[in-house]
This record gives sequence, structure tokens and C-alpha cells, in this order.
Amino acid sequence: MRLSLVTFALVAACRGADHPRPGTAATFALDVGKPGQTLRGVAGDGARVIVARGDLASSEIEARTGATVAWHVTLPASAGAIAMLPKHVAVAIAARGSITGMGAALQLHGEPSAAIVALDAATGAFAWRVPFDATELAIITSLAPLDSGGLVVGGMFSGTLRVGDATTRGTATRDVVSSAGKSDGFVATLTADGHVGWIVRVGGGGPDAVQGVAARGDRIAIAGTFSPGAELLGEPFAAFDERLPFSDGFVAELDATGARRWSQTFGGKDDDAVAGVAIDTKQRVAVAATIRDTIRLDGKDLAARGDGDGLVAWFSPTGEPGATTILGGTGFDGLRAIAAVDDRVVVAGFFHGALALGKRALDSNNGDDSFLAVVDASGGVETSWHVAGPGREEITALTAVPGGFVAGIAHTAELAIDDAKLPAPADPASGAAVIGRPAP
Repeated sequence: MRLSLVTFALVAACRGADHPRPGTAATFALDVGKPGQTLRGVAGDGARVIVARGDLASSEIEARTGATVAWHVTLPASAGAIAMLPKHVAVAIAARGSITGMGAALQLHGEPSAAIVALDAATGAFAWRVPFDATELAIITSLAPLDSGGLVVGGMFSGTLRVGDATTRGTATRDVVSSAGKSDGFVATLTADGHVGWIVRVGGGGPDAVQGVAARGDRIAIAGTFSPGAELLGEPFAAFDERLPFSDGFVAELDATGARRWSQTFGGKDDDAVAGVAIDTKQRVAVAATIRDTIRLDGKDLAARGDGDGLVAWFSPTGEPGATTILGGTGFDGLRAIAAVDDRVVVAGFFHGALALGKRALDSNNGDDSFLAVVDASGGVETSWHVAGPGREEITALTAVPGGFVAGIAHTAELAIDDAKLPAPADPASGAAVIGRPAP
């Protein structure tokens, strides 16, 4: 069944106590759904929630302040990740061929290719767009705002990738890269006015991808998956076993110019997946991943308890491995997203069966449920929220806002986020709601 009922939980990540506390009661719940549309992204700034929803051909971007729709824009493409910048809302889109309605006509050659569209944060008016056009395909997976007002963009591509066009390249000296194999990852920066800063390729002869980006100050963190033979700026990634064709995980840091500072890898004898990366206020880097069987990180073996488990791995500002946390039970469990809130991270995940989160025990009652959890740099789970119901629930988006975070949750039936409940949608295949919580 297709999921498109989306709930947004605006909560603050409280510090743990003797007994883990759920969030306080909801202060508002708003229906923001539209038939036939699915969630494409979510962002916020503590006062407004930005929703991107749509289908494969068009998308609607909506800004809400409480029950009031501040502005609403339709884009002629499929929207993906979105990010709040000081003056703009950045939207990643995927499209094919000639695209009109966003300034000058945009011609994309890949199947598909991608672009970043910037909308005025106050009015929704079109501001600028930057193509990420590849000869074969280009997909934008993640966005992160820069303190300068610009943007970090991460994704994957095949063939030759060119970022920007005659109006947006500016003085960029690195705006074209070519993949070394089936697909490679990339990370690029854009300025606040939509000009290209630089682009860096990540990969080798096998399938590789950047699946998360984060930024704080002059530091840029990236994370993703790689196959044997991959490298970053001439530095090879160490695979778990160079003879196996399976994907391992990596995390790396670049400086503001795109130069490599450090990198680390982790993985095992099965495919592992990376959900995202974050940088906390103490400049530590944290990665969220889903691991299978046993993986190796910094010479230590970490074993999943079931068919799959979530992993939160911390790294110091200079790249030394720190605490790790395994989140999972005996079923197939994992993580979908991560966001930094002050000196901790919030992770979004899924589980089947029993799950222990710190001192709290969750049970999905033989179904598939989701959860949100606050993890500190010592590896402890401080707070958690159980996302449950008689249907299917899936956390599809997570982003930090001042004092807390915004999460997008898809569900097909009645939904409970601990003490906050939402009724079942009239149409399980579509609809959306917004739920807000004050800081505990």
C-alpha cells in the first residue's frame, strides 16, 4: 500500500531523567494533506513548517505558521529534500528533459537529472535554480545549510555530472566530474545567491553514493556507502573485505574549500546502509546507519542482534572514533534519519517486535512500528518516542529546528506518538497532518 499520510511532530529533545519521558501533549494538529500526493521533504525554523509534497510530475511547496498557509508554490518536477536557508527555502527536484516555469527553461539530459530551486522564504517567490545535470543520471539525496547562507548538496550520479550553467557557475573551478564506475557519490556547495562553489566526487569502480551531508561553521561532514576500490580526493577507503562486492559505510570531513580533513570507514560481509550524518555543537560528528550481521569499526566488531539493527557512531572533531550505540532487537530494525540538537542527536528508526531504548522497552505487537530517540555522545539513549498504530507507520523526514526537531511520519491508520494521538485518515493512501509539541 502506498503511504502518503504524513504527520509532522515538532518537539524538543529533552534531557534524560531517571525515567525516560515522552513528549508533552500536543498543542495543535493540522491537516495539510492533498489527495494523490506524497511527502517529499520537510523543513522548519521553529516558527514555520515547510512541506514539500507531490507526485512524479509536479510538487507543491507550502509554508505554514500554525493553521495559516503563508504561501504555496507549485513546481513542475518531483521534489525531494528541502532545507531552510536564512533568505530562501532550497528544494531538490528530479526531472527529465526541458523544464519551464522556473526562470529560463532548464534542459536536463539524465534519466533523471536534478536541480536545486530556491524560493524566497518570506513569499515563496522563485529566486534562482542550479542544475545538477548528468549524461546518465543524477540524484540529490541530502541538503544542509551553510552558516554563510549557502548550501551543501550531496547525492549520486553516473556518467559525467556538470553543476550549474552559464548564469550560476560564477568563478567555480570545479564544476564537472565523471564517475569511475556504475555510480559515484558527489558533494557540492552553492552560495547564498545560487552560484556554484565546488564539487567533489566520491567513489570507484563499483556503486557508491553520498547519502548524508551536514555543516557547522567551516566544517562539512559527508557520509554514505562505497564498494571496494573507492576513494575520496586520492585517499582510498578501506573496505571490510576487498574481495566482496558488498557496500560498506564511510564518513568524512571536508573544509570550506572542499579539501579532505579526515575519513573513516565501517562495514561487514553484508550490505550496510547509511541514513545520514550530523555535527553537534561541540563539533563532534555522528553517523546513523543500518547494519547487518557483524561490522568492524576502528578494529572493533559490532554485532547486530537481529536481521538488521540501527547504529549511531560518534567521531571526534579530528576524526577519532568514539562511542557507538546499537538500536535494535531480534527483528529487522534500522535507522532512517539523524539530526543534531545541541550536543546530542535525534535519530528516526523502525523496528519489529521488542526494542529496548535505554531504560524503556517498546513492543510493536507483531507489527512494524517506528521510533524517535535522543542519543548522547557517550552512547546513551536519553529520551524516546514510540510511533505506533494498527496500520503502517514510517518516519520519512527529520530536520533540526531551534530547540528541537521536525519529523515527517507516514501512516495508514490511527497513529499514536506516545501520548499524542491522531485519528485514522479517511483515505489511507493520502492525506497529511501537522502535530506540534512545546519544549518539555
